[in-house]
Amino acid sequence: MLQLLRTIGQQVGLVPQSGSILKSFRRGLALPYETVSRYRLSVANTSIVVPEAVITQRSGSNFRSDIEGLRGVAVLMVVLFHCGVPGFDGGFTGVDVFFALSGYLITGLIVDEVERTGQLSFRNFYARRVRRLLPASGLLVVVTLLLGLVLYSPLEVAAFTKSAYYTSLYISNWMFMQDAANYFASDVALNPYLHTWSLAVEEQFYFFWPALIVLALSRTRSRSKLAAVLLALCLVSLALSIWLTQVRQPWAFFSLPARAWEFGLGGLACLLPKTKLAACAKWLMPLGWAGLGAVLTAGCLYSGETKFPGYAALAPVAGTIAALVSGASGAPSALRAFLGTRVLQHLGRLSYSWYLWHWPVLLFAAVLVPSIKWQGKLIPAVIALVLAQITFLLVEKPIRIRPFLVARPALSLSLALLIPLAGLTLAHFVSRETYRSLASSEQSRFWSAAKDPRTLFNAHCLTVAGVTKVSECEYGDRMSNTVAVLFGDSHAEHWFPALQTIAKEKHWRLVTLLKSSCPAARVNVYSVMLKRADTECSSWREKALERIAQMQPYAVIISESDGRVASDIGHRGRASSITPENWGEGLRSTLGYLDSHSLKTLVIADLPRAEFDVPICLSRAAAHRWAAQECLLPRSLALNENARRAESIAVSGFRSVRRADFTDRFCTDAVCRSVIDGQVVYRDANHLTSTFAQTLAPFLGHEIDNTVAAIGPTE
Repeated sequence: MLQLLRTIGQQVGLVPQSGSILKSFRRGLALPYETVSRYRLSVANTSIVVPEAVITQRSGSNFRSDIEGLRGVAVLMVVLFHCGVPGFDGGFTGVDVFFALSGYLITGLIVDEVERTGQLSFRNFYARRVRRLLPASGLLVVVTLLLGLVLYSPLEVAAFTKSAYYTSLYISNWMFMQDAANYFASDVALNPYLHTWSLAVEEQFYFFWPALIVLALSRTRSRSKLAAVLLALCLVSLALSIWLTQVRQPWAFFSLPARAWEFGLGGLACLLPKTKLAACAKWLMPLGWAGLGAVLTAGCLYSGETKFPGYAALAPVAGTIAALVSGASGAPSALRAFLGTRVLQHLGRLSYSWYLWHWPVLLFAAVLVPSIKWQGKLIPAVIALVLAQITFLLVEKPIRIRPFLVARPALSLSLALLIPLAGLTLAHFVSRETYRSLASSEQSRFWSAAKDPRTLFNAHCLTVAGVTKVSECEYGDRMSNTVAVLFGDSHAEHWFPALQTIAKEKHWRLVTLLKSSCPAARVNVYSVMLKRADTECSSWREKALERIAQMQPYAVIISESDGRVASDIGHRGRASSITPENWGEGLRSTLGYLDSHSLKTLVIADLPRAEFDVPICLSRAAAHRWAAQECLLPRSLALNENARRAESIAVSGFRSVRRADFTDRFCTDAVCRSVIDGQVVYRDANHLTSTFAQTLAPFLGHEIDNTVAAIGPTE
């Protein structure tokens, strides 16, 4: 048998005239592509199945080292970005490189098969996709869940099991899209399955793309007509991406419809005639370098504040297309030599597995070493690369090219059911055990704090980002003529339970005028969610102030987050931060408007904020002895003294305005507590729990009474 294989290999050029067939076979299998079908060689009654990848890779007809190198560049950009390495703030664009590459490769495979055979074997196509992607991703789901039980708090595991469900079904992008658009959702940036959103987008792309191409080629074999269809799709998708980036950025970022153009441009590039490209090889060389430069420039110059994807995604995608077109000419070039270097080839070969492992490993390292810096994160990144090598050798490559599976597409397709089922089953049992743990006496109060009821949010009384409509809600004694107004952002909202208690006791009518991430101070703010200036906030604020003036309330209570104000300690000082001077001037302008209408106003100073999720910290410390920490807030970090001084100055000089500061009820000289009298203070890092807020009702009521009494009757 070995002699037969040696003879066949020598005939097709796979095996040299001398040497070990097993070594040659291994070299063939080490190549990364999953290309198409198989060859059957019948000798007597024996059928030998040889993966086509083994033959075509060594002949050079399908393997392109420049594509493998681009994969290496893309995954390296993503990993360096997630490590926080300076200079790679835009490394997330490596995902866009992957999308363009996928469109190029998959479109080429489908078109070639249709032109060669007159049809596409959907069964074989999806069988190859299953063998290529699902085993490694299924392993990730399982291992992450098991390690999460050891490292994470029960609160975190409860949230991540939901992500495991969605990841197993390849729809995690839709979950993250919803959570990113939800102001009070758990921090998606700390989810170990966050990076799987791109895998979900790619799987959804594979679901409809083959049918689209086959349908376009069904009546004619014309590549030009197929190109026209793909171009139209790209234009519609790009327009949608640009529009959504402006109005609903998470939807543009996570959804396939807004990303389809990236795959489509890759597909268009593969339709270019190779003969014409070869004729233009001389001119394509500088184009390839320019393309790689565009990819790297986006990776270095973009940041979290870039309006992305939209127009900004054109740079990495167009750059990838330029590099692909340059390499398609087949002519030797310096760019091809650079992308063909051993390091980039190795990273490209392991790119899928490294991408899978790097993010959860980085998060696990941050759990073990909370103070880890970017230099330290390079170590877990390397560990993830080692895991990628192991996964590639033991899982990814063997399953992808195993002759037994290659010869049985139906069996391969069964993995599309078995692998997700394994993830869903484990997630179910982990979820059940986790909720049982959360119901215990030790964890129940942390769980209660984390799922703290948000009355106003659930009643849609908090105007969301991108909306100018004023949502006016009434509570307390709605028939009363004595009206109190709660005005501000979510840091006014968390005072609602205390103020509602006061309103009921005093028979006030309580009116709320609130908008997420929109301060009462007349300042221009940048929306992290919208990735742009929040012009709707300014418009909403003016409408709310006019409404307050119309109501002529008994008292106006203002509270707002000072987290957007530049701080001396730097943890709040970003490019979009507001200077303390502008903050003070903006607040004074708002107070001046209210004072001019003779409205009695109480300004509540912002409360201490943590640099961590308080219930999670407490839950983790209670669950794992090695994670024991006091979960205290250093006063020097918890309070923004710049903002507080600016507010004190802004309030002074107004007859009808007073300021209340409850800091001493939270903080000693050095630290601020996260648990007071056995009650968890925060539901996250900076919003009060409803239960604890109610304990402050007597103190808040006292301050309101003092404000009204001290100011006296107004004319």
